[in-house]
Amino acid sequence: MGAIDTMLQNMPMQAWYDFIFIWGWLCIALILILLIIWILVCIWVFRDAESRGMSGVLWLLIVLIIGIIGLIIYLVVREDRKRPVYGYPPQQPYQQVPPQQQPYQYPSQQAGPNFCQGCGARLEPGVTYCSSCGRKV
Repeated sequence: MGAIDTMLQNMPMQAWYDFIFIWGWLCIALILILLIIWILVCIWVFRDAESRGMSGVLWLLIVLIIGIIGLIIYLVVREDRKRPVYGYPPQQPYQQVPPQQQPYQYPSQQAGPNFCQGCGARLEPGVTYCSSCGRKV
């Protein structure tokens, strides 16, 4: 340790001023970089809380006042993000399908002795095949 003390004592005064000046600017630059990072983190907390349906202003103030502990609290208690639904909403699994109803038949298409059951055309009495669709009566 004696060699370092001797070297520091023999250092000219201008070298000390240069040393302090350079380290002073490096410390100021480091503080500014950390301040910019903290501001970006605060902006992220505000926007993230708003996107999750939480109060962004409240969480911004908590993080600004409490600091890194407030950021950790926010990361622990934040709610899940609400995801947008695209397309059709999901259907319930194993949903009971209602029984199929018979389609409504118009009076002109009702099957009977005088109408074809396939196409509903009027039939002549005594025919065995429909003259419109060729179906057997």
